[in-house]
Amino acid sequence: MKKTINLMLLCLTVMASKAQQKTRITGKLINCQDKVLELVPSTGDFKDSILVNADGSFSYETAKITEPFRANLTNRKQIQVQLFLAPGYNLQLNADVKDYQTAKSTLAYTGIGAKTNSYWQEGNGKAKPDTINWNKKDAETYLAHQLSFVNDHTLIDKIFDANNHEPYADYFRQSLLLDKKFGPLIGLFSSYAYVNKLQWAQLQKMVKQLGFKALEKELNNEANLSSSSFSYFVSEYPFYCSEYHAFPADSTQKQKGNYTLYLTAKLFKGNVYDYVASQTLQRNMSSVYKLDDIYKLSPYIEKITDRSLKQKLKDMEADRVKTATGLQAGNVSPVFNLPDTSGTLHHLESFRGKVVYIDLWASWCGPCKQETPFLKKIYDQYKGNDKLQVISIAAFDAKNRKYRYDIIKKDGMDWLQLEDTNDAFAKSYQANFIPRFIIIDKEGRIVDSDAVRPSEPEKLTAILNHEINK
Repeated sequence: MKKTINLMLLCLTVMASKAQQKTRITGKLINCQDKVLELVPSTGDFKDSILVNADGSFSYETAKITEPFRANLTNRKQIQVQLFLAPGYNLQLNADVKDYQTAKSTLAYTGIGAKTNSYWQEGNGKAKPDTINWNKKDAETYLAHQLSFVNDHTLIDKIFDANNHEPYADYFRQSLLLDKKFGPLIGLFSSYAYVNKLQWAQLQKMVKQLGFKALEKELNNEANLSSSSFSYFVSEYPFYCSEYHAFPADSTQKQKGNYTLYLTAKLFKGNVYDYVASQTLQRNMSSVYKLDDIYKLSPYIEKITDRSLKQKLKDMEADRVKTATGLQAGNVSPVFNLPDTSGTLHHLESFRGKVVYIDLWASWCGPCKQETPFLKKIYDQYKGNDKLQVISIAAFDAKNRKYRYDIIKKDGMDWLQLEDTNDAFAKSYQANFIPRFIIIDKEGRIVDSDAVRPSEPEKLTAILNHEINK
């Protein structure tokens, strides 16, 4: 009993010591164009931002990193520095980041964790084989190319040799070996199979030839989540199953929507399910705006095993429900006070007594412009009716005003054209995707926050006539 208690105390001491260790990243990135860089995970879920001074120097310290993980330090355009990070690491980074090639040649790591991170410097962070030039090769040649990549551990053995005593070196070595193992699957499913129009059975045969005897069992091994290649592949695997018709018996389920989540629940469990499902759920949650669609996500949230992650998703769901409830039919519409092409302001309340049909669009949006000829016909049909107001509101498009005005003139968009200068009206309707059409009744209440498009004129005119005749 005494030994057991002592062992428990030792474990608690080790955990406490680990939690107290800080992770530091300092250095200087010459020619950095941004004041803030993002720390984006490629494994795990820790993320943060790092402030950069005018001269490119920065200093970042946190005690919130409690587990080893892999990340990118990036501004998503100019800078992409790959990192191994862990409690106790004290990394200094220096590079000239005026362009990608210069950054690659000048990047230097020093400090605790530098030996481990030199893998990215020497190997350019290559986690999967180049498949672009191999897409149209025969299967035997293609597989031989992939296997040569899998079996080449030269750089890993060089960096993680007997002299590398840095914390978590063994963890990251295993992570890279898993990259080698799972990297070829990415090219096989996303590229080779697509180009060569493989069927699911052919894909499975090639998977076995790559050494995977029971792929779905390996995909449920949570230890593999330390690999960025595995993490990427497992998050895309439900999509691949859908794309290559892995489960033809599920065709009816596919028509119901949320098929990727359905497959995620079917294929995965435990932490792997949590990882894959949470990514899809967060993506879906940011775009859904109808109550029914939000509630359809609830069963997949309930399957999450990690309590804090489940609560985070539940909080997102509650927030979306609150917003969606306000956009239900019968509620008072969010208002606008927006300028037309001459600068004259128009307030929604000034259209009381009219049914308002709103088109949210942008000059860069192809599907929006495809609706324009149909919307023109609707406008012409009701041109003499003073009970209907057609309005196009440009959203997320303030920088393209001149180009947009040219389109308006060229396409004969003669109805009222407004600009949502700060996108407030579009955001109030949760218009994360456009085109989006909205119908508001004569009293300023919502008829439909995601209305029928002009390209379905019979359905649309039936609704508009019903509202006009009330």
